[in-house]
Amino acid sequence: MMCFAKKYLIKLQIFSILLLFSSCGYIKENVKTPNLSDVEIYSKGLTSLREGNFNRATSEFDNLLLNHPFSNLSSKSEIMSAYSNFQNNEIEKATKKLVSYIEMNPRGELTQYAHYLLAMCYYSQVSSESRDPSLSIKALNYFKLIVTKYPNTRYAKDSNLKIQYLQNSLAKNELVIGKFYLKKGAPASSIRRFKSILKNYQNSYVIPETLYRLSEALLLIGLKEEAIKSSALLNYNFPNNTWTKKSKNLFENKSRLNHTKSSESSIISYIKNIFE
Repeated sequence: MMCFAKKYLIKLQIFSILLLFSSCGYIKENVKTPNLSDVEIYSKGLTSLREGNFNRATSEFDNLLLNHPFSNLSSKSEIMSAYSNFQNNEIEKATKKLVSYIEMNPRGELTQYAHYLLAMCYYSQVSSESRDPSLSIKALNYFKLIVTKYPNTRYAKDSNLKIQYLQNSLAKNELVIGKFYLKKGAPASSIRRFKSILKNYQNSYVIPETLYRLSEALLLIGLKEEAIKSSALLNYNFPNNTWTKKSKNLFENKSRLNHTKSSESSIISYIKNIFE
């Protein structure tokens, strides 16, 4: 029995030694590339990227960071590694790398692009079918940051287009929820949604319908004066809109919707009060 145990221990030790050497060989072959310069590794990464081999590109850019951490190309490699992850639809990995880069390089040469790529990471996950606005809001905030902080860069123009799209998407989502509450007989909840649209997404295309639906909801809870002001605001800003024409059927006394100086004053008051 002792003899068997001794033989077992010897075999186990040999297996452990072999495993150790094989592990060392793996690290040397797949992580360490001491014979290649930073320029050579970076070039290999770019070639892999052009060929669409994003896994290999990521590995090569990461290898440059590991083997040449003080190289002039290390910052570029960090961004290119995140970009390779992004292209490979590994959004979580790309996001983590970009957040880390921005934290370590708040004023770096490539930080503006890091912000843009981070915004694109969130934007790429936005779905028109989704009712969860969290990713849209994150993307919107990052695009707004780019426009505010880097207004004269090439990323600002595209960010503005993305901002408009996201605002329309978020406003439409709020409107759908507000209409749902309205249909279910919960006008107070729908009013909160409609007011949120008017406050946060004033340039969105759903504003005319929002004002109309707000008038509907206000009438349902007996706030006729407020409903008239909302409808007057719709008529004043969108006189030829379909929703403006529909809004006139909401009230029995249509003459009260005529735009006069006194009604303009009440509209201004309404705009101020609606955001409280």
